[in-house]
Amino acid sequence: MERIYSLQGLRGVAVLGVVLFHMTAVEHKYSGGDILLPPLLDFFQLGVDLFFIISGFVMVIVSRGRFQKIAESKRFLFNRVSRIYPTYWLYYFLTLAVVLVQPGMVNSAHGSSNLLMSFLLLPNDKVLLVMVAWSLLFELWFYLVFTGLMCFRERWLPAFLTGWALILVVFNSLQDWQDYNSALKIMLHPYALEFIVGVALALLFYSRHSARIPTRLIAVALIVALLPGIGLIGYYRLFDEQGMVRMCAVAAVFGTLILGLALLERRRHIQIPAFLVAVGDMSYTVYLSHLLVLGVIGRVWQMLGAQPDSLLDNALFAALMMAAVLCYGWVGYRCFEKPVLDRSNDFSRRRFRLDGIRGRA
Repeated sequence: MERIYSLQGLRGVAVLGVVLFHMTAVEHKYSGGDILLPPLLDFFQLGVDLFFIISGFVMVIVSRGRFQKIAESKRFLFNRVSRIYPTYWLYYFLTLAVVLVQPGMVNSAHGSSNLLMSFLLLPNDKVLLVMVAWSLLFELWFYLVFTGLMCFRERWLPAFLTGWALILVVFNSLQDWQDYNSALKIMLHPYALEFIVGVALALLFYSRHSARIPTRLIAVALIVALLPGIGLIGYYRLFDEQGMVRMCAVAAVFGTLILGLALLERRRHIQIPAFLVAVGDMSYTVYLSHLLVLGVIGRVWQMLGAQPDSLLDNALFAALMMAAVLCYGWVGYRCFEKPVLDRSNDFSRRRFRLDGIRGRA
């Protein structure tokens, strides 16, 4: 699989943004009333949207040339599922242990969780035990649909994506996805438009047309996306809504950043900072674990005593929270996520290669 460092760097940006967004809630809870982190950090909850677009882009990278092959479709789905569940289950059981010892520390403001549905990552009307895992339900739906599309000819993919997007646009123009049951809410939510945009951008990236896009035009598009694009999303607080306006605006702006940086990287005009690439590599572990880590640091802050008349403790604990999240993320990625991924990838190569051989025999 081709490794595009700009995608990993943007994954790093996305997860750092989500951590900053949740750090504001921890500060409000434990600071004693004085606030250092600015309200504009609410913007960074859109890190999840960036993940969705990148996910669509990556689906094209890992599936090129593998369409209409049963063994490859099985391998694709196995790799996607094994990418999600083992690491998720680690934090599911860690969170469950915390709930059993200190019930008030987890999701205390969001009600109880259905433990079985949370374990299986299936849609339900209650908050998931690992609260941030709500986005994984959408990822799993995207993977399932994409696996189905791999049963057809690869050149038909743009037509299927267009049809899927049109269905979502028409439905969300006439109906409200929130009026349906928990499973249909996942299927009908306009979040899928961001995934579709990611797939479409990757198809453009690998097409012959991408070479014809002038570098100067790419630079201008990136500037427009970074300045007025992100500025307008923040000004109108589109991150506070869940409708098509948000999805289309965010997909256009973030999609421009993804495609523009990937093209500039291919043409060797940019080099992504190694730190962001490293954070991108461990972004899944950071994403799943950061609420637990932030909760621990918040409790330490509470025990030591907040200083409402000074922002010094706010600055100290903000730095400590980010450092702790990243340090644990690195340890968790190196000691658990990566070894598990390596073993599952080795297994899938052996298992589904044999399936392919039997299918041809």
